[in-house]
Amino acid sequence: MTLSFRDSLSVGAVSLAAAAAGMPLFLRAARRLRLLDRPNERSAHVRVTPRGGGLVLLLAAALGLAATGAWRGAPRPALAVAAGAALMALGGLWDDRFHLSAAPKFALQGVAAAIVVWGAGGVARLPLPGPLDLALGGWGAALAVAWMVVAVNFYNFLDGIDGLAGSQGAITGAGIALAAWDPWAAAAGAALSGASLGFLAFNWSPARVFMGDAGSTLLGFTFAALPLLAPAPARPAALLFVATSLGLFLADAAWTLLRRARRGASITTAHREHVYQRLVASGLGHAAVAGALAAGALVLTALALAAWRTASAALAWGGLAAIAVLFGLELLLLRRRVGGATAALAAGEARVG
Repeated sequence: MTLSFRDSLSVGAVSLAAAAAGMPLFLRAARRLRLLDRPNERSAHVRVTPRGGGLVLLLAAALGLAATGAWRGAPRPALAVAAGAALMALGGLWDDRFHLSAAPKFALQGVAAAIVVWGAGGVARLPLPGPLDLALGGWGAALAVAWMVVAVNFYNFLDGIDGLAGSQGAITGAGIALAAWDPWAAAAGAALSGASLGFLAFNWSPARVFMGDAGSTLLGFTFAALPLLAPAPARPAALLFVATSLGLFLADAAWTLLRRARRGASITTAHREHVYQRLVASGLGHAAVAGALAAGALVLTALALAAWRTASAALAWGGLAAIAVLFGLELLLLRRRVGGATAALAAGEARVG
């Protein structure tokens, strides 16, 4: 099977239209099904909002692939990715409605990742640019499973403000479609990109719907799994491509987990300590933060695409360096805003005194 750029556009366009048309139907059904997110002390929203919109992402992407015939005759590896992604989305929808504890969530993620590795295989080398692309030996399958589980959870952690996860989904999906290391991966990337764009019309600030775990786990898992559809020698580079595109998501989640672990806080308890959440709390709006991070994701995805197409280790290292620089700027902005707010508060208290 081959997939042209026009084919990818067709898949994305059908998925976008399906998501845009299906979301109003879901909004009406969500209230009857009690798929509602009620504000609490950890919420970034102030009104009851339907959640579980990721179900529309799943159905819209599937419709885009089916209507265009893009996945007709898909081989076992592609079907394994599809099965794992569907399992994650449906498990996430169950969590959105009934709430699952951490243990069954991790179990479900491990099963879905194992299905993908069983169908597609693992990675033979460490997914880093040379000379650090070391052979993994028998650890390749375990690394692939761990990568998918980490990506699912980190993506879920970053789905905390309006428009952020959907923007990243549109950008990373489009990047995978353009990289096209495998025709089925390209079609899936185009489908998820189009569905995410259709969803964004309802999720941009102020959001009318949240994707919930049904959407964040679908996107995080599928983006992490699609590199395993690349030819075996190209899989580490494909995985690095996705990791670079998701760089700001991965950096924020890892940084926050390390900070919480260092002071002995639970890493499984919900909180609002991620850098992007603290930026919103500092007074920046959802749209400003989501838009800035989306711009950063565009830069990182462009660098990843250049590195992929040229097979340049220097460009690949440049992409990783860009993650560090952009996330450093994000931390610097947070420090200045928090420091400025603290200084203003102290000055106000001094005047009152």
